Amino acid sequence: MSIITEKTESDSWARLTRVTGVTGLITVVLLFGPIIAISTLGEPLFVATAEQARTFFVNGNVAWAQTATAVTALAGIGFVWFVVGFALVLGRAEGTPPWRSAIALVSGVLVAGYLLVDASWEAASFGAADLDPAVASYAFDVGNLGFANAWLSLASFAVCCGWVVLATGVLGRWLGWWAIVSGVGLALCRFFWTAEIWFAPYGLFWIWMIIVCVLLLRSRPRIYQRAQAGIPG
Repeated sequence: MSIITEKTESDSWARLTRVTGVTGLITVVLLFGPIIAISTLGEPLFVATAEQARTFFVNGNVAWAQTATAVTALAGIGFVWFVVGFALVLGRAEGTPPWRSAIALVSGVLVAGYLLVDASWEAASFGAADLDPAVASYAFDVGNLGFANAWLSLASFAVCCGWVVLATGVLGRWLGWWAIVSGVGLALCRFFWTAEIWFAPYGLFWIWMIIVCVLLLRSRPRIYQRAQAGIPG
């Protein structure tokens, strides 16, 4: 009876890692597909003038751009699925109490909350025909500052995940260092948010997430077995 129970539990954890990997990859596609498309509308830099911001929002007042912003909100839900699943896998490896995994979970949900709640750009584009340049500048800055603040939540998620990976070796310690470096970089960039250097740690984080998702799909039995026994990688 215990063998059947263990097999059922093992299958459940294998299913969890598979779902986590799939939803993580889907999230990346749902997030960056619309972002790349919207950037073709002439998205200015963080230090854009009021008129540049208004022109960008006017260009975004088209049906496909409104649909693209809705897809990014859907990516927020996908990120919740990934964060919850990955936090559970890491929590299994971390042992009791899984406090770092819990912090990673809450931090990741805050990032998803930003994707779902911050609608300043969407609102400005929706009413762009009658948008005053000063209001456009305000909406543009609110969106960018909200994005910069989200780096801190993303940094907390990355550092906590990397810390658990380093401590347990569940995915390979090199991925632990990768996550920590990207997290620390994102946190530091918040203090220089108008500088374009934020692209580096931000890009590192999403590449790390893609690699993690692929490993979850390819190595889920090994990951689960090590997490179950607390065996370092």
